[in-house]
Amino acid sequence: MDTHLITEEEFRIIREVRNDKNLTQRRISQKTGISLGTVNLILKRLTKKGYIKIRRLNRRNLQYLLTPKGFSEITKRSYHYLLRTIDSVRKIKAEIQELVLQEYCKGKTEFIIFGDGELADIIELSLKNLDKSNLKYRRASRVEEISSDKPVILLATTEPKLRTLNPKLRTHKYIDVLATISQN
Repeated sequence: MDTHLITEEEFRIIREVRNDKNLTQRRISQKTGISLGTVNLILKRLTKKGYIKIRRLNRRNLQYLLTPKGFSEITKRSYHYLLRTIDSVRKIKAEIQELVLQEYCKGKTEFIIFGDGELADIIELSLKNLDKSNLKYRRASRVEEISSDKPVILLATTEPKLRTLNPKLRTHKYIDVLATISQN
């Protein structure tokens, strides 16, 4: 195993040490869900690798300090996480645009984004970036806000009670965006 790579468990412990240098091994174990014995082994391994430094406060107490190498690892992991997240959002946006373009090619030009939150924001951004002059969309968070003019409803919620479409709207074409992109 490459000694420069750290495991997910090691990273969780590094994050806890960053958050509170006065944690005991028992507290680290409780916060990370890693057994006490494993925490002890991982702390020794992280010390050997140079990610943390252990300072003895007295006969019974130790203090765990993050080294510059440990801070660097957190920064590197955060950077890579951000890149993966941006790539995921880009892919989701493309899938949403493909769903909408399929309906657009069938002559549908009016859409309602039904829901609030991040998914609704991503759907709105996807529609905005399509740059189709006759494509119209708006957001609605309540069934009462949906008119009877038969727009395509883009269901953009993760709340189970809202994911069951109101009988009043069953005559509308609707796309459960989360379910559809999850299948791909």
